[in-house]
Amino acid sequence: MNLVNCQAILNNTVQVKLALDAKKRVFVIGDLDADLPKFERALASVNFNAANDVLFALGDVIDRGAHSVALLQRFKELGVYMTLGNHEHMMLESILAQDSGYHALWVENGGRWHYELSEAELVDVCLQLLNCPLSYLIEYAGMTIGLSHTVPQNWHWQNIPRNHSQAVTGLLWDRAITKQGKVIHNQGVDFSIHGHNSTPRPYWIGNTYHIDTNYLGGEPTLVELSSLISDFKQAQSMD
Repeated sequence: MNLVNCQAILNNTVQVKLALDAKKRVFVIGDLDADLPKFERALASVNFNAANDVLFALGDVIDRGAHSVALLQRFKELGVYMTLGNHEHMMLESILAQDSGYHALWVENGGRWHYELSEAELVDVCLQLLNCPLSYLIEYAGMTIGLSHTVPQNWHWQNIPRNHSQAVTGLLWDRAITKQGKVIHNQGVDFSIHGHNSTPRPYWIGNTYHIDTNYLGGEPTLVELSSLISDFKQAQSMD
């Protein structure tokens, strides 16, 4: 695996562990591609209540659409737990590390919106993203669940690599699972949920669940964890 440069995000936490109240509704949403109206429709579809419900976002919140800044601001208002995606990584390396290669790649893949921002506005966005981890490991309703933008074919959620570049490559960029259609080891969790790899509908590969349904012209997938846990347990009982 080729390791990517990660000078700007060397201090981003690789994993945050959280124990969540099983009485709360917990949701996970896939890539949003800077589309605030789609995000609001998704929340309305489940009557999301920020005072009582919990929401995780799997990265690629920015770029391609028209609402990168507004969407990140909405995340602040709602207290959304967000992981970095590869688009946020491209932005941080472009702006903070002044990496010309990342900048060219970012602009080519939906990052032109940043030309319209002031330096102060760019700094605010970067500061928000620098507080995002690469992944979450959550305990909820008796299950251990991993959340990240993507995941490599061989990963142990309880034994993360010390090499930061390896973690960035695996959790923000890797596509091997979906390209090859198999997981080698996804250990330390009951299952994990990811975006990054576009699909018309959510699907399982081993114990990884893939929900990037927005990029191909659909709507973002918003998963309620209690329902997904029930489906997962039912599938396991039939094996």
